[in-house]
Amino acid sequence: MNVYVARQPILNQSKETVAYELLFRDGLQNSMNYKINGYAATQKILSNSMVAFGIGKLASNKKVFVNFTEQNITNGDVELLPPEMVVIEILENTEPTAPLLAKCKELKDNGYTFALDDFVFEPKYQPFIDLADIVKIDFLITNTAEEREKIRYIIPQHIKLLAEKVETQQEYTQALSFGYELFQGYFFCKPVIISEKTARVDITAQFMLMREMNSAHVDINRIEDIIKNDLSLIHKLLKYINSPYIGIPNEVRNLRQAIALLGINGVRNWVNLVCIRDLSSEKPNELFVILLIRAKFCELAAENIPAKNSEKDTAFLIGMLSLSDVVLDQPIEKVIDELGLAPEIKAALLFRQNDLGQLLNMVTDYEHGDWEKVKNWCHENNFSEELLASLYNEVIHWATKMNEDINGSIQ
Repeated sequence: MNVYVARQPILNQSKETVAYELLFRDGLQNSMNYKINGYAATQKILSNSMVAFGIGKLASNKKVFVNFTEQNITNGDVELLPPEMVVIEILENTEPTAPLLAKCKELKDNGYTFALDDFVFEPKYQPFIDLADIVKIDFLITNTAEEREKIRYIIPQHIKLLAEKVETQQEYTQALSFGYELFQGYFFCKPVIISEKTARVDITAQFMLMREMNSAHVDINRIEDIIKNDLSLIHKLLKYINSPYIGIPNEVRNLRQAIALLGINGVRNWVNLVCIRDLSSEKPNELFVILLIRAKFCELAAENIPAKNSEKDTAFLIGMLSLSDVVLDQPIEKVIDELGLAPEIKAALLFRQNDLGQLLNMVTDYEHGDWEKVKNWCHENNFSEELLASLYNEVIHWATKMNEDINGSIQ
């Protein structure tokens, strides 16, 4: 049985990823299949996910937040996961019954951590508050500054507040000022647009390299000349290609050899990876991880569509550039024009009109756990749902290791 899972990052006050919430399904059809018992589905998902994915690898060895039904908790299914790994999320519609509270107290004594999901205060939930380590506040529901600030006075100070569905930098800053300690949402994916970014030498060089590498006719000698004139780029390229994960059998000792072994597509991927990493260095590292996942997921999906196999490198590029506006705090139209991208890449990034744009839509739908839309894409493209789930698992592992390698290569 395949396990479908997406993950959403949870960040701390320094915008560092400290955990992931895992969104499970046991099939894409489950988004509309109301005959499936929630308890049985969660039980099956937990046991299978431990085998199919390895939750530690899926969450990059960080904690995981997982929703549990009352029955999953009282029957002991939570204990399939070790206490140091999991945060038990109690859903907002769960009643604090005596059997549930007794089991929660037992789990708490055994070291488990509890979070209250989509919390709205009612006196009857006080026993849950007494157990909680974390309370999640939905910023779409609690949507005024007064309500968001009031929560901090209602909830005891030793309980951490997690602001979820935080969509803008302004909301993040507001939550921070009110004493929230954890954050979930896409606020780091919403750019603060400024009229003009001051051009620093490194940004100019990075853009020059990206423009040359992504042009219709790549001049490899020109690429070599640009890299030669920047000692840091030489260091990064040699460290990257000598990384065990890249898989080059012999140690590479010079720039020409590195370029020849990687080939044009390999150099293009390296350029886009390193430049995006450098240009987003002031952003949360999770932004770069999301771009890695998008790029590789786009590439592998395109590779497994016969009509799109030849466009897999373009698909990788589209995923990598999909948040260029956020990376550079510039309108994406301006970024795309400056990079001189081909018309079909522009159409995919700006309007999601062509097949590659729809592929990018599917990847972002997968990020959000919008399984019905993902299922529709699979149907329209005659794509195996089981294969897609397997590819996502592969992508998560690849992105985790690549993030380590790229960050290592730029230090």
